[in-house]
Amino acid sequence: MPSDGGKPYRPKKQARAALGIRARDLIEKALQVLKEKPFRLWGVSLLCQLLVALAAAFGMLPIISIPIALVLNAGMAAVFLAGYRGQEVNSDALFAGFSRFFKVAGGMGWMALWVFIWGLIPIVGPVFAVIKMYSYRFVPYIIIQDPEISATEALRLSVRKTEGFKGRLFLADFIVGLCCAGVMLVLGGLSLIPYVGVAFMIIAALVSIFFALVVPLLLGLISAAGYEEIFVKGGVGEETEMPKA
Repeated sequence: MPSDGGKPYRPKKQARAALGIRARDLIEKALQVLKEKPFRLWGVSLLCQLLVALAAAFGMLPIISIPIALVLNAGMAAVFLAGYRGQEVNSDALFAGFSRFFKVAGGMGWMALWVFIWGLIPIVGPVFAVIKMYSYRFVPYIIIQDPEISATEALRLSVRKTEGFKGRLFLADFIVGLCCAGVMLVLGGLSLIPYVGVAFMIIAALVSIFFALVVPLLLGLISAAGYEEIFVKGGVGEETEMPKA
């Protein structure tokens, strides 16, 4: 007991605690952006896919078409990041990498090469390749936004910034894939019901088209959310009140 006869001393708990960003947070933030700008994001994404297809179809040599596709993919990452930050979504960001074509293509190619090399490890190669894909998740954003950084430095920086967060990035993507697979599995089972099964087959076809249009956008926004919340903001979630002592 205290000598002055007052109440026993209790150490004060910290008023606020910062929560680390969670996979659920990334999905929720990405969904919010997708609800606000679905058509603009889909339009630019469609343009990117068409240009990649044209580069593959008319490129005389893979050494020409592959770098173009890599730069466009980096540009699409910039589009998703602009959308996530509340900026205007247009095709300007898609072509941002062409002003430094060889540097951006080299950085993206260097990343893809290392993922491929890790995948060559016998037996466990695919597992290591997936892990490295998430280790290098921030490379497109880094090389697009930093004109001075080299490909090797971009990879090292991404590896350092994703340390401790790779599992959450993977879980966010996995949850989206699992939900889509679950919906299609249920609809597939319902389509086996006599008489009404045809209706569920039609619904399943429409849902699959919807997923094909929307899921790539959602995954792109989740990746952009990961970069913004982890790389830029340090992976610290919103502050929440702690219960008082």
